[in-house]
Amino acid sequence: MKKEEDLTIYPVKIDESHLNVVDKYPLLPIPFFMTILGRVKAGKSTLLNSLTLSPRFYGDDFDTKILISPTARSDPAMAHIIEHFQFVFEEYSEHLLEEIVDMVENDEEGNRYLLVLDDAITSNFKQNKSGRVDAFSSLVTKYRHIKNEHTQKEGNLSIILTLQYFKFLTPITRTMSMGIVVAGEMSESELRKISEAYDFMAPNGNTRAWLENYRKCKKEPFDICFLNVNDLEMRRNFDEIVWSKKQERESKIEKELKEIEIKQEKEENDGE
Repeated sequence: MKKEEDLTIYPVKIDESHLNVVDKYPLLPIPFFMTILGRVKAGKSTLLNSLTLSPRFYGDDFDTKILISPTARSDPAMAHIIEHFQFVFEEYSEHLLEEIVDMVENDEEGNRYLLVLDDAITSNFKQNKSGRVDAFSSLVTKYRHIKNEHTQKEGNLSIILTLQYFKFLTPITRTMSMGIVVAGEMSESELRKISEAYDFMAPNGNTRAWLENYRKCKKEPFDICFLNVNDLEMRRNFDEIVWSKKQERESKIEKELKEIEIKQEKEENDGE
């Protein structure tokens, strides 16, 4: 009889020593690409202040902070951010993105950069008729692997993107975002789109269950719902887990073991 071959699929061992990675759990690990969704007065500016300036979040993790925002200088809530960011630009352009990447690649000290785009991207940023993908979508596919020419390290650039509408996210940016923060109130149609896009972050991919968990995240007016795609968790205000794939898996195993135990007890009782 022919001996069966070992068809086990083993994980690939990847050397990540060249990556400048920092574990920030329950936040996203550095480097990251995070998207914040929220309409006007949803608290996005307050959230950005905490995320980018507070030591409890990412305030001490970046050497150089860059803001691209057409409205920041006219928004009093953004004044503190402007004061503490090294570079502030009011107009987005593909050329500006290229210059920022060049800064990261050629920084002699290998500094870690944070790029924040605050309402700087609209529905115009999508694949054009020639099939060319816009510069930002291209950037989020490779930002983790931008290499510093002096240190030869990768992972020196992290990105935060704020938008008012989920529909402004291109398929590429939606896929590459490691975390989605939903702030303020969202229309039912917007929530439906988000739940369908992230149905894998719900029991058995059930969008109704996703919406129920979302509402658990939004108990108070300024609560945020944090979809940690990296760790497959849904959190209320970063710290309270509402749903996690790990907990769901553990609960399923516990249930199966309990059923086996009950079955064994029944068989033992029947045999007496």
